[in-house]
Order: sequence, then C-alpha cells, then structure tokens
Amino acid sequence: MLKQKIMYKKLTLFSLFLIVNGIVFAQSFSVDDNVVTLNGSSTDVSIANNTFLNALSSETLQWLIVDASIPEGWEFSNCFPNCYDIGVTSGSLEMLEGESYYLNCHIYPNEIPGEGSVTMQILDNIGTVEEVTWQAVVGSANLIENYLDANEKEIKSIYTMDGKMVSELLINQLQFVVFSDGTSKQLYITE
Repeated sequence: MLKQKIMYKKLTLFSLFLIVNGIVFAQSFSVDDNVVTLNGSSTDVSIANNTFLNALSSETLQWLIVDASIPEGWEFSNCFPNCYDIGVTSGSLEMLEGESYYLNCHIYPNEIPGEGSVTMQILDNIGTVEEVTWQAVVGSANLIENYLDANEKEIKSIYTMDGKMVSELLINQLQFVVFSDGTSKQLYITE
C-alpha cells in the first residue's frame, strides 16, 4: 500500500511537470518590457519609446490597442515593426522564429501637458497573450503649479527615479513627488 502511494505521488509530480513544461514551451513570443515610460515637453511634436518582441517560433500575431487613457487632444501611433498612421489600433505581424521585432508608441501631445497611457494586447493562435503599456508624462512648471494650487497640496519630498532625495523639482527629468497628505505622483517638468 505504501509503495502504491509513493508511486502515485511520483506519477502525479511527473504529470504536473509535463503540464507545466508544455505551458512554458507553448509560448511563441516574449516581450522585453511590458511597461515602457515616455516623457517630454508639451511643445515636443512627439515623444516615443520602444521595447522589443522576441519570436520563439514562427507564428502570426494579432495586436490591438485595448486602452488609450490619454488627455483630450493627444494622439498616438504605433510601430510594430512598421509604423502605422494615427488612428490605426489593430494589425498583425508574421514573425519568424529567432527574430526580434521593434515595438514602439509615439504620443503626440499637441501642446497639451498631462499624463496618460496606451496599452496594446498581443496574441498568437495558441493562446499566448501579452500586454505592453506605454505610460506618458508630458509636463511643464505651470502644470505642476496649477496642480498644487488646485488640489491644495504641499510637497513633502522629491525623489529622482534612482531613489535620490532632492530639495527641489528638477527640470527635464522624471521624478517621484510625495505630498504632505501621503499621496504621490510621477512628474516630468520642463521650463
């Protein structure tokens, strides 16, 4: 009886191992970064940043913008790997095993400061689904002053993205600001 229980446990573990390996190896692609940060000035024509998709097998992928939470007046476009016009929110990619594909988002702030995000969902025919989100911060000193005044907030501390505390808001640099009420916000300030 004890031998049967041990044999059953070994068989169960082996089956679980095969299932997990099947799931891991069934993935046809991977993405280097699932969250990509963009920052710039409201006077920039566009701001952009990219990641890469890596093909683990030859497959046809479908992509779709599933969320675009951006300020009114902003526009965006994607390159995957070809660049698409503003307003194109879906497409496909014939990928070849071993290749790496450029995956980019352009934000056009149209002189409107603010922050927002664009999320793309990528899926293949065997069930692999990945999402990539571009988080954009487009700012100016006036935007921050207006935000602080309108929300009656006081700055408690300011940190650079590498964790160093600084005594004042920095120009042309993404920073993390903690307010006296305990809330926080990522800010990018231009002159």
